Amino acid sequence: MRTTTSPALEDLDGAAAPTRPGGWWTTLLSAGLLGLVAGCSAAGGQGGGAGSAPPATASPSGALSSAASGTGVSTSSATSTASSVAPRSAGSFRAACTSRVLLPLMQRKFDDASAGVAIVRVQIERCRNGYARLFAIPRTNPRGQPQLESEQVFLRYLNGSWRSVSEGTGLSCSDPDAGRALLRACTALAYGTTAHLDRISDPQVAADRLVQAWTGHNSAAAGQLTRDESPIEVLFSHRAPTTAPEAIPCRLLSPGRFTCSYTLAPHAQLTIVVAGGASAGYEVTGLEFGD
Repeated sequence: MRTTTSPALEDLDGAAAPTRPGGWWTTLLSAGLLGLVAGCSAAGGQGGGAGSAPPATASPSGALSSAASGTGVSTSSATSTASSVAPRSAGSFRAACTSRVLLPLMQRKFDDASAGVAIVRVQIERCRNGYARLFAIPRTNPRGQPQLESEQVFLRYLNGSWRSVSEGTGLSCSDPDAGRALLRACTALAYGTTAHLDRISDPQVAADRLVQAWTGHNSAAAGQLTRDESPIEVLFSHRAPTTAPEAIPCRLLSPGRFTCSYTLAPHAQLTIVVAGGASAGYEVTGLEFGD
């Protein structure tokens, strides 16, 4: 994990010049030469902090800090990890949807020296409603080496951080098999869509299909079962069992909401929340792992 550190805000503020009450000067003048020298030495020691703080320096990524609107005060996070898809503090959505912020993110995500991959710029196609679509463009390799295609990425800006929704050179909002997460991004970005999602009239079927997608390592199929990618992210961050877990029949939690549980081990259980109706269809709205 790569970590970069920006100077703490306290280090960037010059200390105020020391103040000297009138009584102190009276005592100093009557204290003789030795007292005068000592007093000047003490004053010089205090005054050295004023204006001597190190200048603000940009982090290597160029995307770890941003100025607060109209204040000029850095609002940077002290650290950023390479595993994150985005800076933790990037200011407003408009400020975050710039090459200055997005290029370092794409470089951390795709650069691979061993494979000759180096992203040199980003082409931002559209930014609106908390989503972005862009192309991460690699360098032109020397003659005789393979030339790499640009990588298409759909991103979502959530809680001050960019998250990858979907990526791939062949992605299209008009794909009939586009997942719900991609469809939601396409709709927010005002692209036309043609995908048709199957209506699931039984909450147990919706939950079962999600578990099947998880154990089959098929995140695309899982994305067809929810409009919120958060449960999918949580589910696929856990190792799937090698055998199908035992299903516990869904229970009514509240009108239109069901909990469907699966036994993963003697003291481990997956609970999936499904909501909707028989006519509109059911979809996964949440899940949790527990005892």
